[in-house]
Amino acid sequence: MFESKFARPMVSGAAALALLLVTALPVAAHASVPDGSEVPSNGSAVVHVRIPHGCGDAAVTAVEVKLPDGVVSAKPELIAGWEASVKKVAANYTLWGTEYTERVGTITWAGGPLPDGQYLDFGINATFQLEVGEYALPVIQYCGDESVAWIEIPAEGQSHDDLEYPAPTFTVVEAVADGHGGADDHSDGKDEEADDAAAESAATTDPMVYVALLLGASALVVSLLRGRTSGATRR
Repeated sequence: MFESKFARPMVSGAAALALLLVTALPVAAHASVPDGSEVPSNGSAVVHVRIPHGCGDAAVTAVEVKLPDGVVSAKPELIAGWEASVKKVAANYTLWGTEYTERVGTITWAGGPLPDGQYLDFGINATFQLEVGEYALPVIQYCGDESVAWIEIPAEGQSHDDLEYPAPTFTVVEAVADGHGGADDHSDGKDEEADDAAAESAATTDPMVYVALLLGASALVVSLLRGRTSGATRR
């Protein structure tokens, strides 16, 4: 009875789930910038490059990230077991009133290793002197003598899903000035509105709450009185 009634739906469900996983895995396997959609124009932020797997079965031993023009004052994250190095390129820009003639063009982490069955995020703290838009962040992962280059950029009419090894991207958004004229506050006043609403809610408690408390207290008193009466009767 169990087999005839439930076996086929279970097999069909398992097949559908397997198909879904097979469809989703190639997308999730790409190198990516998981937190790259909130980078402020002409502001500072930290983005991470996520390496999702090795080269076939080989573990990752080095990761190289190329920074586009306009990404300045870049610093690599300190990651245990990995040694970071930078390569500078010529660039003319002004940052915090100081003029510079070079910037960090490439960041490389070497060490690990990162096993194929695990992932790791490599952080970059930088200032993004860029217009609003989407930018590529080419990445090469090395696994000993092997490598995978995530450097492909979609042509006109293409999307990242059309590419086998798409370069990770980050999106620069319009910066929101804070109360001190800065560009790092993304709250847009929503946090303050939420706090005000919470305070107002606390100050205007629903009268039914008090009614419920009163009824509960009355029931407790009645219960205690009944208990005493019952005890007296037994005596």
